[in-house]
Amino acid sequence: MLVRLVLFLALCVSLGRAQTASRLAGTVLDRSGAAIPDVQVIVEQTPTELRRSTVTDKNGRFLFPDLAPAEYAIRAEKPGFHPVVRQSVTLTVGEAVTLDLVLDVGALDQEITVSDRPSMVNTQTAEVSFLVGEQAMRQLPLNGRNYTDLALLQPGVNAYPHRDGGSVVAHGLGMSINGQDPRSNVYLIDGTPQNDFTNGPAGSAASTALGLEAIREFRIELNSYSAEFGRNSGGQFNALTKSGSNALHGSAYEYFRNSNMDARNFFDPATIPAFTRNQFGASLGGPVRREKTFYFGAWEALH
Repeated sequence: MLVRLVLFLALCVSLGRAQTASRLAGTVLDRSGAAIPDVQVIVEQTPTELRRSTVTDKNGRFLFPDLAPAEYAIRAEKPGFHPVVRQSVTLTVGEAVTLDLVLDVGALDQEITVSDRPSMVNTQTAEVSFLVGEQAMRQLPLNGRNYTDLALLQPGVNAYPHRDGGSVVAHGLGMSINGQDPRSNVYLIDGTPQNDFTNGPAGSAASTALGLEAIREFRIELNSYSAEFGRNSGGQFNALTKSGSNALHGSAYEYFRNSNMDARNFFDPATIPAFTRNQFGASLGGPVRREKTFYFGAWEALH
């Protein structure tokens, strides 16, 4: 029984990781455009210094199918060629990136560093998706700090207000994606479904999905997504939480709003109704063992 439980948990972890992991592929060429086989390609995650490596095949191709979304440095080297390093390559949740590298003939002790960005065009999958990145989540005004509201900035996503807001289920904001029923959507955090038992949108009793400080980014899969997103036919909200790194980092915050600056609604009585809202919390991440094990946690309250 214990063995079955362990296998089941391992399967759940692998499926969740498949939905959030990034994919990096490419070809190593020389200056004439010919493929170079047996090149060692090393990817190093910048925040944690974790490394993975592979060797190009006879056609010069390499593939890293399961990388955690983060910033990476990619190094390619082979005897007889200058090593080349591609700096600051950022992989996002559920992204497929193609990155070709060019090696010049020369000694190993002379290294070439490249800092330009890889192509933004997805040439590996047929999916239609949009990323809401960390910069947008931190800098755009977000009333109530409900990160799913940022999905409304993407084409084809519309709010669906015609719902029973007083029911005991489905408190989150309903959204229609490409004209489909709002209950056709799937809300995922690190690959774990957040829908309620009626398949309604994720949300607390306050109709918000709290925890913005813990979310790194999320991707909205609109259509033509792959089989791991096959639970429902609508949009897929694929959110990724933050993680620790070799450096200690954290935050503390409070957001306050009241009715002092509110305007009176036409249907309000003579006085403006009282309103006070406090949202506060903190987050902390860092290493348990450098380059090996990390932690991250966040806490948020709404009064």
